[in-house]
Amino acid sequence: MVAAGVALVALVLVLVAPRLKSPTGTLLVVVSGRSAVSLAHSALMIHGNGQWVSLGDVAGAVPAAPAEHELLAASVAPGAYDGVQLGGNLQSVAITITAGQVEPLLLGIELGHLIPGAAYAGNDEVNLGLGELGGKFVAMPTFELVDQDDHAFHQPWTSGNAFVIAAFHTTCHETCPLYTALFFQISKGMHPGVTLAEVTTDPAADTPAVLTDYAHRIGAPWTFATGSPSALTAFWKPFGVELATGDVHTSTLALVDRHGYVRLVYRGVPDIGSGMPPQLITSLSAQGLHELASGGDGWGAPDVLQALLTIAGPQQPSPSAGGTVPAFKLSSTDGSQVSLADLAGKPAVINFWATYCPPCRAEMPLLQKRAGPQSGVQLVLINEGESRQAARDYLDSLGLRNPSLLDSDLKVGHEFGAIALPTTVFVRADGTIADRHIGQLDDAVLAAEISNLSTH
Repeated sequence: MVAAGVALVALVLVLVAPRLKSPTGTLLVVVSGRSAVSLAHSALMIHGNGQWVSLGDVAGAVPAAPAEHELLAASVAPGAYDGVQLGGNLQSVAITITAGQVEPLLLGIELGHLIPGAAYAGNDEVNLGLGELGGKFVAMPTFELVDQDDHAFHQPWTSGNAFVIAAFHTTCHETCPLYTALFFQISKGMHPGVTLAEVTTDPAADTPAVLTDYAHRIGAPWTFATGSPSALTAFWKPFGVELATGDVHTSTLALVDRHGYVRLVYRGVPDIGSGMPPQLITSLSAQGLHELASGGDGWGAPDVLQALLTIAGPQQPSPSAGGTVPAFKLSSTDGSQVSLADLAGKPAVINFWATYCPPCRAEMPLLQKRAGPQSGVQLVLINEGESRQAARDYLDSLGLRNPSLLDSDLKVGHEFGAIALPTTVFVRADGTIADRHIGQLDDAVLAAEISNLSTH
């Protein structure tokens, strides 16, 4: 009887013992905007394991970046989440909740709504987001185009993916088929979170039906886009690309990050090597065949794929330091001549830029501020491929006092490895290259690079 009583007591204890709570993590949700606005009451949810998890209703003031405002701190089950919904706005975002840890989530707000692409999870992403919303990077302008199937092609469709765009038209038989061949090469090795799109500069000829036929004929699986002349003019204006027909064109490729900000611009002819599909080779004119055989301007699919790793995937170290500065002598916007010998004995920040490069324009004031006379380094601006008047007018429009050297044939840029713009090369006083940064600089990186030059 005693044994049975003990067993009964034990059973009762098991039944009435309180259930232990599962461990949770904390999701800290903050908001910021390109300008100060307010957010009306909206339902906030995150998506994971095939279901939506409600975090509650949120509202409040939204400050202009880089300031931010905390909306809520919610206890969330550990795991991976892949989306956020604020009111009626959905956005893909990778959120990782770890038990006992805090995961920040930044939401970019404009006109009371979630900005397409503006959801950032994790400390590094949140810092990036505050910089982007704060105007340190140039956002891709709003666009409304259609693809080869006559479906809408616009920002919400591309947000969440890095975006590679190339100027082309089907009536071009010189560099445009080379860009299409480049897309074949990129598509074989790119990060999965990348959208490829060739956008026409000839809306009269390149209707959706024509683009569909072109894509089927060459076996291309990516997007081809067109639109009205006014829509395409607005789309290409930030890159200095004008509408064109036949073999008149401005060969341009741009990389846009997954939040919709322009990060790199390539100009000129890519190096395709021997990997060009036969159906594209037969479309080349004599000049196009010459461009193919010449090896282009020294950049190709491997360079674009490396750049995409830092835009769409994990951060990679820059392929940078080592070697000495190549000799050069260039004319300047102020009419003088400058050579490598004129830079000897003092560290230098050499920046390759162009007016058609949005990130070049965005970082120019920062370069003037950080690498000015008080920094102890020389700031050397080198314009790639534009006229003295265009470069000088642009610098004047920004109120920048620094003249720029003019690399009219791009030869010096290629010798420095400036295959995409912007590129900045950091040179020690002894003429050796300390680092090379491809893409737009932010304040912390530039300050660290200048400090490193000053201590050697």
